[in-house]
Amino acid sequence: MATKKTTIKPISLGYRPVGSLESVEYIPVMGVLKGLSIAQDAPDENNIEAEFFDSPFDVLLTGKPIKLTFDLVNYQLSDLPELFGGTYTAASATDAEIYVGASAVFSSEKEWKLGYQSGNNSLVIYRGKTIGTVKNENGGALSYSVTITSLVVNSGTDSTADDKMYAIIGDPKTGV
Repeated sequence: MATKKTTIKPISLGYRPVGSLESVEYIPVMGVLKGLSIAQDAPDENNIEAEFFDSPFDVLLTGKPIKLTFDLVNYQLSDLPELFGGTYTAASATDAEIYVGASAVFSSEKEWKLGYQSGNNSLVIYRGKTIGTVKNENGGALSYSVTITSLVVNSGTDSTADDKMYAIIGDPKTGV
């Protein structure tokens, strides 16, 4: 029987291609500055007003995506093109190592997994639109301010019954 849990203390973050098989490993992103946050705004409401009553006939709701935000401060230049576009060139005898950022706004879509130390195991965003912008606050590190916005993904059928946006993974598998 499952027990209630309080899920606290993120301990890992990783990504892999959207729609990956379970056997595909997540690429770790461990250079996250303290302050990672997850938020989901309240849905928009559109009332179908009644002429002769105080309450509406119906309320149409439009949901909002989950947003995961953090500052990435510890990274290898070679990791940046995969997430933020641009190009990377390793150091050579004649040239320094260089990452040239994308010349236009660039976003990538990845499946993201945020692992927790206590409570439920993890939060998975199945299709996260990922964007990073360079920042360097007073006295801080040169970093990327990263926003991951959850989008709906379908497992390959035409049925919307297979649509999914995120999952909370609880207890590990039992058995073989």
